[in-house]
Amino acid sequence: MFYTEVFKYAIDVARSAPPNEVPIGAVVAIGSEIISVATNNTISRGKDWYHAEYIAVLDAIQTNERYMSNSSIYVTLEPCIFCSALLEKVRIGHIYFGAYNFEKPALTECLDKFPYLKNNVEIIGGIYEQTCHNMLVNFFNKLRNDE
Repeated sequence: MFYTEVFKYAIDVARSAPPNEVPIGAVVAIGSEIISVATNNTISRGKDWYHAEYIAVLDAIQTNERYMSNSSIYVTLEPCIFCSALLEKVRIGHIYFGAYNFEKPALTECLDKFPYLKNNVEIIGGIYEQTCHNMLVNFFNKLRNDE
């Protein structure tokens, strides 16, 4: 299935994150064409809202239409409530994510707040969940050990 190949690429993108950034990767595609990729940049850019999804969507709408119902986003961590609101606003068509976000309110927990996403968007979570989860655990373990 195509989305698993793109998802593997999102994992590679996350692995390429700067060493001080939480390794989250996001890929936006229209059909089989990848139109943007991003990692978290909250530390690098000094902006707490520069999540991978946010940057990938901003880049995607620069070259495409404002509404993205024909687009898919592949992200290694379940979108937080902020990114979920953004995905609602741009009318994303499909959301595929890896690890579930148990630390903060996230998409699946808050879906009732986003009627467009709830009623119109294919949402599939848990893709390569263990790989995505382990990447995050390893990052935070290393961060704690380096302190």
